[in-house]
Amino acid sequence: MVNTSPELIGILIISAVGLIVIYDILHIIKNKKTVPKLGNLPMGGFAWRSTLEQEFFRNGPNILTLITMAILPWLLASLSATPLWLVLIFDLLLFSLVITMLLPKRYAITKTSVYADGQRLDWDKIKKIDPEVSINKRIVLFREGWWIFAPLPLGGSRKELLIAKELIINAQNNNWSNNSNLEEE
Repeated sequence: MVNTSPELIGILIISAVGLIVIYDILHIIKNKKTVPKLGNLPMGGFAWRSTLEQEFFRNGPNILTLITMAILPWLLASLSATPLWLVLIFDLLLFSLVITMLLPKRYAITKTSVYADGQRLDWDKIKKIDPEVSINKRIVLFREGWWIFAPLPLGGSRKELLIAKELIINAQNNNWSNNSNLEEE
């Protein structure tokens, strides 16, 4: 059996989390380019921008998970002989992820796609939304094939989310109006 040091494992974990932070930052930068215009889009789409408060509600469960992930290493560091500097760097990276989650984002719904977090996802990659689902502070879409492990929450005001829900249902049911978009890119 290979004997690995806690330091090596810690560095590998920090490297993985660091790559996730870089990935998230790149998508935040890309977000404005992906959704350059807000409001009603030509040919039936709709785009909107969230606020910090709306992003807090959108990502609340993920933020609680990151806080838990930041606390647990402190409880286990002495048992595993993990250097404290690794735990500090790990927590700083998780804090960076929390900050990226709280930054306002841009979203768009078109006939063929949903735009969220700097990404474009076609409707055939998203499970159909339940028309009866109530809208409060967010809409949670799910990616096909991922069960509950890849939620795609959309943040925004109640008014924006109601518009988005109607457009999502229309797009997923091929019920887009006559002036629907051919695709805004």
